[in-house]
Amino acid sequence: MILVAPRRLCTILTAGLLAATLVAPGAAMAAPRTGSAPACMMHPLPLPPGASLAWDAMLVDPAGRFIVGTGRRATDQGQESLLLRWDGPRVTVLTGSPGLLVAVNRHGVLVGDSSTSAGNRPWRYRDGRVEWLPLPPNGIGGYVTAVNSRGDIVGYGGYLEEPVTLRWPVDRPDTVEVLEPGGIPVAILDDGTIVGEVPGEEDRSSPGPGARGAGGRGVAPPPVAWVRRPDGRVDRLTAPGAVKSTVRAARGNWAVGQVADTADGQYEQMVRWDLRTGVATPVRPGLIAMTGVNATGSLLSYSEVDHLDRRVPLRSVVSDPVTRVVAEAIADNGLVVGRTAGPQVTFPVRWSGC
Repeated sequence: MILVAPRRLCTILTAGLLAATLVAPGAAMAAPRTGSAPACMMHPLPLPPGASLAWDAMLVDPAGRFIVGTGRRATDQGQESLLLRWDGPRVTVLTGSPGLLVAVNRHGVLVGDSSTSAGNRPWRYRDGRVEWLPLPPNGIGGYVTAVNSRGDIVGYGGYLEEPVTLRWPVDRPDTVEVLEPGGIPVAILDDGTIVGEVPGEEDRSSPGPGARGAGGRGVAPPPVAWVRRPDGRVDRLTAPGAVKSTVRAARGNWAVGQVADTADGQYEQMVRWDLRTGVATPVRPGLIAMTGVNATGSLLSYSEVDHLDRRVPLRSVVSDPVTRVVAEAIADNGLVVGRTAGPQVTFPVRWSGC
């Protein structure tokens, strides 16, 4: 079965991260203009012949051209898992299940990873075939988390018993690099900037994001979000008074995540970081979750888009049997993809004008 990767968090705190000067999470903000914002227009995505079960649009490239998703259809042998790509009105069945689907870039290159008898293996899908990515010597499996427009890929691996940040540069095929500061990258931007985090003990031992990583031992420091510049400089992403921080997504000049003022407390404030300055601005209360951000700083939740000055709800044009909508990804032009879910079936959809 094809899945989409959660945010993976699994290693110990690495020393030497540089602190940045940021805006306090409690800074005053204007109230969201939810009522005056028009809802996005929802459009169903076409399905391949024989589609009869659950389908989902999970990824969209930053330019908003390629939408990627998964589904199942009934066969004489039971059910078949499929990987789909939409290019405008055309839907193509790319392949059977290659494993865990993670990201797509503006050229339609897909990346993910699979569980094999030799350990977890990262892969790239392009030109109609799956290519295995190399791993460092003595590594214990590898996982991918993002790909940029050039085709550079980042992820992490179990190297020397502790997960490390990995990069597969597009201009040096069959090469993998081990990078500082370590931890889990969540995005690689088009200029080569990498955004990620070094999680704490609770992230590595919980059943949520990052549970696939190496198990921790003893007491680890709290998680810390970071940005690695193209010249190798590493800055910490935090906020005044924050003891821990985590990052969920990044695109263009923006990253989104959470900060807290106690090491053992819950994340108390969602924030939006401006990567040009390191300044963190609180996200208005009421947002349920973070599933993505685009180059304009628009933050995607499960059922709405939080712009810098307003919120736009994602509504369904179908009332029955749809019970809810679930947004999965957002493009730079505001295109949102996801699914409508009913009691027994799900359908892939897109929202335009968001």
